[in-house]
Amino acid sequence: WCLLALAAVPAGCAHPVGPARTYGKYEGKATTTAEAAISNVETVRLVARAATDGNAFGPYVGVVVSDAEESLDGLSGTFGSVQPPDRRADELRTQLDRLLGDALDHVTDVRVAARRGELATLGDTAAALAGDAEHLRAFVEVHSGRRSSGSSSASSPPSGASSTSGISWPN
Repeated sequence: WCLLALAAVPAGCAHPVGPARTYGKYEGKATTTAEAAISNVETVRLVARAATDGNAFGPYVGVVVSDAEESLDGLSGTFGSVQPPDRRADELRTQLDRLLGDALDHVTDVRVAARRGELATLGDTAAALAGDAEHLRAFVEVHSGRRSSGSSSASSPPSGASSTSGISWPN
């Protein structure tokens, strides 16, 4: 039993991500990572709102937020293991790393507050995640070629996004 269990552990540690040999492939991996991060950020926002409204128990909130935090950290690590194929991809990596790091920091703040039992004000603690979600969506729009209707022109950031967000806006 013990040998079988130990033999299975290293197989679970391998990254399922292959190399990105072109900028386009790398950009696709970055976009997929950002989309997954949006899901985690929005999950935390939703559970924080439910907790603030008195519609979720503390232990449940703690588990949901911890799972989202672990997932975000895993996304960051997995994307970080992909070798950028060129300098342009290095810039893309820097942008996404910053967005993921900000989101992870804010999710961590929510987890800490939830575990301290600060459920009534958890929505306030999670407020920064709205900006994280918006920046991640803008990143996906720019790097996937998708444009949502009603979005700002491509030459300026979406409303509420600062020009210092680290996203390169096409001209």
